[in-house]
Amino acid sequence: MRFPTYISRIVPIAVAIACLGGSFGFGAEAVAAQSVDAATALDSARSGSCAKRAARLVAGRVKQRSTGSRARRTEARLRQRCRARQRRAAKRQQAQSSAVPTAVAGDLTIGIDGGYAGWSETEIAEREKLGAVVTRHEWDLEEPVDDQDDVVLTAAEEIHTRLHALLGGNQLGDPGRYRDWVISFIRRYGSGGSFWSQHPELDASRYAITSIELGNEPYFGEMSPQLYAETVRPTLEEISRLRLPVNVILPSRVYGRDTSWIDTLYEVIPNLNDLFYGFADHPYWYGHDPATVSAAGPFGRIDTLRQRMNEHGAEAKPIWITEYGESTADCGEECASESAQADHLKAMIEAIVSRPEWGVKMLSVFQLRDRGTASADRELQFGLLRQDGSQKPSYAIVQSAMQQYRG
Repeated sequence: MRFPTYISRIVPIAVAIACLGGSFGFGAEAVAAQSVDAATALDSARSGSCAKRAARLVAGRVKQRSTGSRARRTEARLRQRCRARQRRAAKRQQAQSSAVPTAVAGDLTIGIDGGYAGWSETEIAEREKLGAVVTRHEWDLEEPVDDQDDVVLTAAEEIHTRLHALLGGNQLGDPGRYRDWVISFIRRYGSGGSFWSQHPELDASRYAITSIELGNEPYFGEMSPQLYAETVRPTLEEISRLRLPVNVILPSRVYGRDTSWIDTLYEVIPNLNDLFYGFADHPYWYGHDPATVSAAGPFGRIDTLRQRMNEHGAEAKPIWITEYGESTADCGEECASESAQADHLKAMIEAIVSRPEWGVKMLSVFQLRDRGTASADRELQFGLLRQDGSQKPSYAIVQSAMQQYRG
């Protein structure tokens, strides 16, 4: 294996600084912490044994300061430390090889929540200005499938956003009825659906609905994981049987180390991995910095979800964060200031981008505009815009990320 010239020059120096710092008090531990682990493996491949490397380092650095027995003792210490690093590196490699790696392909998309009803002219203009490539929108199962044709038309014609369809809230009703409703929905708005035949002026390749989410937080709607699995199973099996062109997202629920929700789905539906595309997660941690280290925090929960998915054989399946936001209402510790809201959203975006091992391919920010002002109700002020339409500090951060991460 050939290595770039600059690496061949830098790596031996980094190793020498780290080793000599430990022997002569040069204070190089900060450099060693970031460099030595990678440098050890690379330098070993280029230079051979620890004994040869230690001898070279002593010849180049140590003998300028000492000779004879001191040099021999120094060389022995360098060999010992080199071997210890190699043992640690081998243990890390063994631990990494025993874990199932994430294997999710594709690019990140950052979208926006679209609510559950039609949009006013003002909101249409705001959504067009925001420029989200994907908007998550909820459909009411009690209404006819085509009841929101105007929403799909507006999304494609005026806002220029593809809809990710949330089909139902936290109660899904009869399994057979839900199956039939979902199949009718896909046949209307999915690729090749009847809606696009009726509107040939629209670009179906860009705006046909290609992803659906089966229910919103059903664990808050008195649906046990057993009941939820039994309810959606006929839908999953029918979509698969008909080979309908849609990606199915299923809600997950992870809190701390508790993964019983998705574990039960796999128990009830043994071939689940053949029937869905990815898991949705809503890693809210109201009022708290998401980067705070905690199993209960957003990052800890995403870590746990990813690990459990991999263990269930879903290492190639993505995570979609279909809701995440921070309220700026006046509700105490579960709400945040406008500046903190911006910081927390930025931290979440940066974490998703910098941690590809999570396999997060969608972040839908909740939500665009406040529905209240100076309210004690947490749910009313998650917006990137205030109720009067003015921008909070978070707006520019999210809008910029939306333009950069478009899938």
